[in-house]
Amino acid sequence: MAPSRSAARSRPNRPVRQNRTTVQTYQEESTSEDDANHEADSEYGRARRPSLTLRPRDIPQSYREESTDADWGDIPDESDAEYDVAPANPPNQLIISPQAQAAPGPAPRGANAPRVQHTRRTAPSQPPKPKRRQKSKTGLARPLKKRQKVNTSDGIILGSGVIPPWQTLPYQVLFDIFLRASYPLLNEQQLTRTGSVKWLVNVALLCRAFHEPALAALYHTPPLLPTYKSHGLLKLLSMPPESCTMNYAAKIKELHVDVEQVLLYKSGPTLGYFDLSRLIEKTPQVQTLRLYHKDDDTVGIPPWNITFSKWVYSDPLFTAIDHAGLVLRSWDWNARFLPTSELLPFMLEKHLRPAFQSLKEVRLLHLGDGEPDDLIIQEAALATSLRALPEVERVDLIECTVVKDTFFQQLPTTIRSLTLSNCDRVYAKSFLEFMKSHGQHLRELCLSHNRHLNMAFSTELAQYCPNLRKFQMDISIHDTSSYHDTEPHFTELIKESEVPTWPKSLQEIELIQLRRLDHGTAESFFMSLIDAAPNLPYLRRLVVSAILEIGWRDRANFRERWISRLERTFLRRSQPPDPNLRSLRKRELKPALQHFDGVAEPARRDTAGSDHSTLSKRHSSRLAESKASEAHEKVASTQFTPSQFGEHDVQGMCDVVSIRIDNQRPSETQFNENDFLDDEPSGDSDWAGDDYETGGGHAW
Repeated sequence: MAPSRSAARSRPNRPVRQNRTTVQTYQEESTSEDDANHEADSEYGRARRPSLTLRPRDIPQSYREESTDADWGDIPDESDAEYDVAPANPPNQLIISPQAQAAPGPAPRGANAPRVQHTRRTAPSQPPKPKRRQKSKTGLARPLKKRQKVNTSDGIILGSGVIPPWQTLPYQVLFDIFLRASYPLLNEQQLTRTGSVKWLVNVALLCRAFHEPALAALYHTPPLLPTYKSHGLLKLLSMPPESCTMNYAAKIKELHVDVEQVLLYKSGPTLGYFDLSRLIEKTPQVQTLRLYHKDDDTVGIPPWNITFSKWVYSDPLFTAIDHAGLVLRSWDWNARFLPTSELLPFMLEKHLRPAFQSLKEVRLLHLGDGEPDDLIIQEAALATSLRALPEVERVDLIECTVVKDTFFQQLPTTIRSLTLSNCDRVYAKSFLEFMKSHGQHLRELCLSHNRHLNMAFSTELAQYCPNLRKFQMDISIHDTSSYHDTEPHFTELIKESEVPTWPKSLQEIELIQLRRLDHGTAESFFMSLIDAAPNLPYLRRLVVSAILEIGWRDRANFRERWISRLERTFLRRSQPPDPNLRSLRKRELKPALQHFDGVAEPARRDTAGSDHSTLSKRHSSRLAESKASEAHEKVASTQFTPSQFGEHDVQGMCDVVSIRIDNQRPSETQFNENDFLDDEPSGDSDWAGDDYETGGGHAW
């Protein structure tokens, strides 16, 4: 039976062609069949674009030395283990980018070059039909597929061309660099991994010297999310040591476990529940074991809205800690996993075990429930549990209503760092008593979001805390309940007659959202910093944010006077760095100056139509000159002699001096002008900020 006319019309009358040699492009891997169809459709319908793959490319060198596969050893199968590690490259092969790998070099020449047979193609009897266009909403025709614009300027790094011999650095130095550069590996709020995990894996495969320190930084605090990765890590640690390239168990120093995601639910029908006890038994070098909830960092949750977890502290967990012989340095106690009335006696019994006798840091979260009489008993039980730790140096109390008047007097004297966050029962009077008995040992003091705590104790800060290095206080109040009570429960932050004193050993002062200040009290407070400047030689960071509810004219004058004075007193005024000593090439944003008859004039880039281009500038020379004059005045204002303000007032050693004075209502998120800009810059993205054209012109 003869084919129908419709079938004959739809079938193209083209000869069958042989496969030919294909050339890969940067876009994707192609086959000979795909290229044949593409050539037939594009050659006769539109002009063929020239290929960019035959251009020679400079391939950057890597740190890999000449090695063999045996030198690398076996890398564990990361599909079953913790991370996805790509196989090692063959010997003497450079590690290059995917774009450079896809682009072949120029074709070989000479007698040894392989001969490529080319086949002649015949034109089809009918040209291909033009592509059907789709109408837009406006009625104009547009192609079905639109090529996306590629911004080639993003991510361009101008290097100096010199690669230092990083691979010659010692192991501990490389490990410290990789550990700091990759932090954090996990976003605990979003329950996702960061890009640092894949980056460490790629660095480990870059050269032999980077292999072990990069993996050591990766396994120092292994991210246990998603949950199946926890099972993969346990499987890797269960492998025989002789089958691994290194001792992975010895690299693990910290374990941060999200209880809700890792321990509470199953990891699918095949993996089941994750056994944390087995993981602890195989990681004897762990010093920090942190069991946390993803909502622990949310500030302002009232006690009656705190959700308790279905997972609870169990004896098998602590039995595994004892059998593994762990010597813990940091531990968290969370009332989400056991009610306070049951947790406090449980805590005291565990603190007496050998694994907890070397604890340096303890974090206590959400402790306190029941009637006021119960709180007195719980307060004494908590202080007794902390005194059972002979080496404790840091105590963090987060949203603990059990902390009250007599609690601070019962704390151990070994405490060097104390953090109080959102503790509603802490008052300045009881805290001053704590400073009298324990202040001489304090090195850090962080007080944040405490509703009843004002700064009345700061008048004795230098006397009772002579060794204090960091003093941080945040007066902002958070409340996620329906009351939304964000006001402090004290009438004034500090009296005008009460002058704060500052210890000589301070290195950092951070005071955020100081409130309930009048004009006289604010002046007395800032003057105390000016007077103490000669006695603060170690201060390197000063951050103060104050809210003054006075008239806008008085506030503007106050801001102008005190911000400039504090900056002139504390801000470091070092010599600018030598511009000739740099490791990266710097693009010239300013045009080169040409000298004509002793007068320096900017060089013109375009010769034809220069007058038209000059007149059509968006920003004229008048704007550029005004901007340059403002920058000159700013530089000149920072260069002054100490005699202008008095030698005794100038400290000049702080790298950061940030002073903010306004009347804005405190909120969790502070917005500025950058938050209200459009998604894309409007029109002047190519303007570098400097116009050096002289002569006439228009501003707009």
